[in-house]
Amino acid sequence: MSHRRHRKTLSPFLHKRLVSAPLGAIVLGLRGVPAALVFAGLAAAPAGYAAGVADVAASTPASAQKTYAVPAGSLGGALAEFASQAGVTVQLDSRLVDGMRSQGIKGSFTPREGFSTLLSGTGLEIVESSPGIFLVRPAPARSSADVVVPDASTLPAVKVSANAGKDGADSLPVGYVATHSSSALKSDASILETPVSVSVVTRDQMTQQNAQTLNAAVRYTSGVTPETRGGVATRYDLLTVRGFDADTYWNGLKLLGNGQYAVPQMDTYLMDRIEVLKGPVSVLYGQAAAGGVLDQESKMPTRVPLHELGVEFGNYGHKQATFDFSGPLDADSRYLYRLTGIARAEDGQVNTTRNERIAIAPSFTWRPDDKTSLTLMALYQRDPRSTSYGSVPPQGSSLPSPFGPLPSDFYDGDAGFERFSRTQESVGYKFERKLDPNWTVRSNGRYFHLGQDYASVYGSGLEADNRTLDRYSIGSTDQLNTIALDNQIEGKFSTGSLKHTVLAGFDYQHVAGTSALGYGSAPALDILAPDYYQAIPDFARTVTQIRNNQYGLYAQDQMRMGHVVLTLGAREDWSNTSTRDVTDNTLIKQSARAFTKRAGLSYVFDSGIAPYASYTESFSPQIGTDAGGKPFDPERARQYEIGVKFQPANYDALLTLALFDVKRKNLLTPDGNNPNFQSQVGESRSRGVEIEAKANLTDSLNLTASYTYIDAKYLKDNSGLEGKHLASVPANQASAWAYYTQHRGPFAGLSAGAGVRYTGQTYSYDNDYKLSSFVLVDATLRYDLGHIAPRLKGSEIYVNAQNLLNKRYVASCYYTTWCAFGYGRQVFAGANYRW
Repeated sequence: MSHRRHRKTLSPFLHKRLVSAPLGAIVLGLRGVPAALVFAGLAAAPAGYAAGVADVAASTPASAQKTYAVPAGSLGGALAEFASQAGVTVQLDSRLVDGMRSQGIKGSFTPREGFSTLLSGTGLEIVESSPGIFLVRPAPARSSADVVVPDASTLPAVKVSANAGKDGADSLPVGYVATHSSSALKSDASILETPVSVSVVTRDQMTQQNAQTLNAAVRYTSGVTPETRGGVATRYDLLTVRGFDADTYWNGLKLLGNGQYAVPQMDTYLMDRIEVLKGPVSVLYGQAAAGGVLDQESKMPTRVPLHELGVEFGNYGHKQATFDFSGPLDADSRYLYRLTGIARAEDGQVNTTRNERIAIAPSFTWRPDDKTSLTLMALYQRDPRSTSYGSVPPQGSSLPSPFGPLPSDFYDGDAGFERFSRTQESVGYKFERKLDPNWTVRSNGRYFHLGQDYASVYGSGLEADNRTLDRYSIGSTDQLNTIALDNQIEGKFSTGSLKHTVLAGFDYQHVAGTSALGYGSAPALDILAPDYYQAIPDFARTVTQIRNNQYGLYAQDQMRMGHVVLTLGAREDWSNTSTRDVTDNTLIKQSARAFTKRAGLSYVFDSGIAPYASYTESFSPQIGTDAGGKPFDPERARQYEIGVKFQPANYDALLTLALFDVKRKNLLTPDGNNPNFQSQVGESRSRGVEIEAKANLTDSLNLTASYTYIDAKYLKDNSGLEGKHLASVPANQASAWAYYTQHRGPFAGLSAGAGVRYTGQTYSYDNDYKLSSFVLVDATLRYDLGHIAPRLKGSEIYVNAQNLLNKRYVASCYYTTWCAFGYGRQVFAGANYRW
């Protein structure tokens, strides 16, 4: 029996290897929400328009003129952006501007002039009720025909999104377009001025597409190949970015695993946005995969009261209940809370399997003053069961079989032996303090515990009769404790005509885990007459303890002079790892040190076009030694990227184009002279093009579209892969999604969305054959019941279908004997109630 056929099911780690001015306060006069509720968020003004950080408390005199640039978008958003740049407060009843659009403004104005220009032709006026506080109200009417103020009973329901900025403050609904990112530069940075590719999936997009996993959330994101293990591996977030593995983060801190099967996974219902930072990112994040970072940002406490309950049902026996409560605990909004939870149970797509989850995430924010914020966060997530982590053989899935195609719910395991149980618990904090208008300190920290028990039987290839599936067994019991800390100081100052935004920080990651892992034999399975309850022999386990510490110091300077933005960054990391085999009483200690850097140059035209070029690096420590006993050096990756971003003045949109070249070095591959050892001569490369567009074209229509071309190959390898394409990475991908809401007329309250996802041909692991391309269709309908009767205000019903046409397809063949079917049709119907 060959070594390759006896090889265990790949762990997620091994599988991946293979394949700032404050926002002006807005007062919402919502139905049922007092008009005196003020919420203010801290978010940087579009870079290049303002230098330094203004304090909310320092109001701007009504007679002072300065230059403003407010992009087109919703009128409410334009008023908020202008107030942000002016450092003043604007108050309004949001129903007055619901559905209104603004063309934005550019030029020099006093705050009063700017507000008046934005409100021109709307029937609304601005008055300064007190120094630095402006009120929007209906303009006095000379006759009944001059101004028509809608009756509150006939107004469309006001939709408030609790989207969180970097500090968890409230913000207006953003639709699909995010103009700032907290992950790309570890500060609230303008995406337009950031010289790297970053895509943001907003809460609105996730809700409208009903994305229930991280994979589902990024299906329409350029450069991302989601669900590389198809519909079987729901317990892990297996995907690639630009052809390579990417790391998952939560609130800016890495979700640390043990390199085998103990891998954290967060539920997307708990998240407000997902940022996809593409390419090597070690300069800010330390040891990192070459694909980049997927940072999941939690729902944070809000100043506006929020109450939501939801229920959902679907095929595969899907049942789900959710709740989300938030708001102030005192009249001054110094104490805020949020409590979010979800419970889900459903059958897995794979026969005999099931998914179950319960999660609750409480958080609390204390704001003793306008300059200080401390948020405490906790999580309890229990996954008692999860669908199979197995596979299907190529014959009958991607290759012909004399017995015809396999069913898409084919199960290669044993129902009496299969188990998966995972518990995740976490506590953490986010702290920010403005030392003065130009200097800010931040500190983020988290403790995370994961306990897991996993056992499975998996297929290892069909015998010559094409119906007998050889199988093996595996079991792993894990306990994992991790700590992640990140401390930063950010300052803004000028040296002559050069304006600087500097960031310096120290971060620390600690992993302490124990794993009892073993492999054994299992009876073969007749795929034509499967017996899923056979006697599985017990097997010995090896107990391993791993301890890892990483320390990093980093510095970054974003320099602006006129239209030019230069970003430079550098970092030094120290890592040490000890691996103890408790069973054999052996200990291996390794240490590594790495210096990484990044440089990027952007030119931001007044038209909103910003061409850029950048270079960035990453490193990732590797455990083990070569044939001479020398510890392996860290894997290294570097990326060259050029592109252009466009944020038009007349539309709320962001369009990006990027060309990239990523190269990984020091990859482990069999030693040509000592086959029982590995050497570090392996190299791989990915190059390609990404195009992405996100737009809120009107108050009714949201769009997102993308196209990706990737050419990913092994450049050097001793196992026969040299010159071959990376498995599971399509050369071409494209997607488009549109969502329309009818605000007026007889169909007011009705929303409809539809999307198409195209995935081109991919290669099998050894490139012996290609997998067919496929096209998937998604769709949704939603209806606000408040338009039927006032007593139903806040109630919503919806239906969502993913892979609407139930396309049968093979997502990947990620190893010689392992393939994976993609998700079949999933249909969800549910109801939400908000008050």
